[in-house]
Amino acid sequence: MPETFPPSDESSPFRDSSPPPAPERKPAWWCWPLIVFSLIPLGWLLSLAPPVDNGGGEVEEVTALDQSDLALLKMQGQIVIATAKLNPDASIDALDDLAGMAADDRSIAALALLESFIAPESPRAGETLTRLSETVAPDLAAVTKEAVSDGVSAEGREDLRTHLGWFADLARDPGLAPPPLDQEIRTRAFVVLGTMGLLVMAGSLGLVAGAVLLILYLRHVKIGRAVNAFDPARKPVGIMLECFALYLGIMTVGSLASVYWHSSLSLISYGAAVVIPLLWPTFRGVAWHDFSAAAGLHRGKGWWREIGAGVVGYPGVLAIASIGIFLTLILTLLGGQLEGTSDLAGGDAPVGPETHPIVGWIYGGSIWTRLACLFLASGFAPLFEELFFRGALQRYFRGRFRFFPSALLTGVIFAALHPQGFYAIPALAGIGIGFSLLREWRDSLIAPMVAHAINNGVLVGVLWWVL
Repeated sequence: MPETFPPSDESSPFRDSSPPPAPERKPAWWCWPLIVFSLIPLGWLLSLAPPVDNGGGEVEEVTALDQSDLALLKMQGQIVIATAKLNPDASIDALDDLAGMAADDRSIAALALLESFIAPESPRAGETLTRLSETVAPDLAAVTKEAVSDGVSAEGREDLRTHLGWFADLARDPGLAPPPLDQEIRTRAFVVLGTMGLLVMAGSLGLVAGAVLLILYLRHVKIGRAVNAFDPARKPVGIMLECFALYLGIMTVGSLASVYWHSSLSLISYGAAVVIPLLWPTFRGVAWHDFSAAAGLHRGKGWWREIGAGVVGYPGVLAIASIGIFLTLILTLLGGQLEGTSDLAGGDAPVGPETHPIVGWIYGGSIWTRLACLFLASGFAPLFEELFFRGALQRYFRGRFRFFPSALLTGVIFAALHPQGFYAIPALAGIGIGFSLLREWRDSLIAPMVAHAINNGVLVGVLWWVL
C-alpha cells in the first residue's frame, strides 16, 4: 500500500512482541499545578517580586527585547530603503507605518536616522526625535540630534553604533553628505527586498502543496486507504504527564533562579530539564522500552523514510499553520481596534505578536552567538520540544481524547510557552497541530523533529541573512 500524508486516526500497523507494559497508573497530583505555574509569563512573576542587585537597587532590565525591536526595524527599514528608489511616495507611507512601531528611545532614534537617510531635507526626522523620553541616555540623544541636523564624524558614528548597531551606518556625514556606506546599504536593501519576494513565492508554493497533500489525506481517510502508525491505546500514559510537568517546571524554576541569583543557572536548568524527566520513568518503575515506544523514540519504518516523511510533511504543517496565522491577523486587527477605542490606549506599543528575543540576539550578536542561536533553534528545540510536547504530552492527551482535541490542547500549551505573547498563540498553535499530525501519521518522533528543524532553521537562516 503506498504511503499517504498524514493518514487517519485510530488503527496501527505496529506489532510489538515485547512483554506487556507495567500496569497503568494515574499521573501525580502535582503535574497540573506545576504546568499551570510554568504557563504564567515570566514578566508577571518578576513583577510580583522584582529582583535586586547586591547594592539593594533594582536590577537593570535585560535589553534583549530592545535589540529585537531594532532588528525588526532594520528588516523593515531595508525594504523601505529599496522602495524609496522605486516609489518615493510609498516609502513615505511606509515610514509613517514604522513610526507607530517605535515605542522606546532606541527605536525612536533609529527611526530618525532611517528617515534622515531616506529624506535628509525633510523635517520629519527632527520631529521624530521630539518623541524621545526624559529618561533617554544623554549621549544617545545628543549624537542622534547632531546626526539628523548636521551629520556626524567618524567618532560620533561609533558612539551611535554602541547604542543602535547597524543604524549608525545610516547617519550622514558632516554637512548631511551621504554616509560612507551609502551605495552598499542601498544595494543590500534591494537584495533583501528580492530575497523576501522569493521567500513569499516559495512559501506560497509550499502552502499550496501542503493544502493538496492534506486534501489527499482527507480523501484517503474517507475511503479507508490511510492508516496511522500511532496507537492511542499504547501505555504508559500517566507517567508522560509527569515527565512533561517536570520538563516545564525545571526550566521555569531555572529561569527564575537565573534572574534572582546567577545567569548560569538558566543553562544548568536546560540540561536538568532534559535529563531528569528522562530518568523519571525508571525511578517510577516504568521500563525504558515501554516509555520510549510510547513516546515515539524509535526509528519507525527506518531513519531515511522517517526523515523523508518529515520533509514531505512540512508543507502540510505550513498549510495548517496558515489557518493559525490568519486567526492571529484577525486577533491583532480586533486588538488594535479595541486598543484604539480604549481610554487606556496611549500608543506606547504596537498591538500584535511580540518579537522573539532570538531576533535581537542574532542582530546584536557575534558569529558565535548566531551559531548558538542556529543550534538552539534547529537542534535543541526540535529534539526536546518534540520529545516532551508531541512525545509525552500528546501521548497523555491521546490516552483520554481523540486526535483533534489532543493536538489542539498540545498546540495551545506549546504556543503559550513561547515568548511571542498572546496574539501569536493561534499561529504557533497551528504549527504545533501540524507537528502533532506528523506524530499521528508516523508514530515515530523523527518526522515532526525534522519538520520542526526545517521550520526553525529556515527562519534563523533568513534572519541571519537579512540582519
